[in-house]
Amino acid sequence: MMEEHEKLGNFGIGVLNSPRPATEQRHAELAVERANLRRNEDLVMETALWLRENVTPIKTSTVGSYGVKHSIERATGEYLPNGVLIASAFIVGYPFRYDQPNVWFGMSQRDLNKLR
Repeated sequence: MMEEHEKLGNFGIGVLNSPRPATEQRHAELAVERANLRRNEDLVMETALWLRENVTPIKTSTVGSYGVKHSIERATGEYLPNGVLIASAFIVGYPFRYDQPNVWFGMSQRDLNKLR
């Protein structure tokens, strides 16, 4: 998944933009975030299975990864990095569009509302 999405890391897509660091620093920060995401591989797979069982895909990308992340945290009681949620949703195959550092996904709002 990380090969397909070259800016995907534990933080989300890309790195935090304040203040704008030099290109070398951004590459170094992204490398750290990608290493952190690799360390969370088990959590990515667990989250992908949870999403597949609980949230129906829809065609239109209408829900943001950061909000979904918080909904899942409330439902499970476990902390979930934004990048883990994004990688998990990519694995499941939800339609998406980038909105750095987040991603909008085609997920059923009705299913997400049930998590509240």
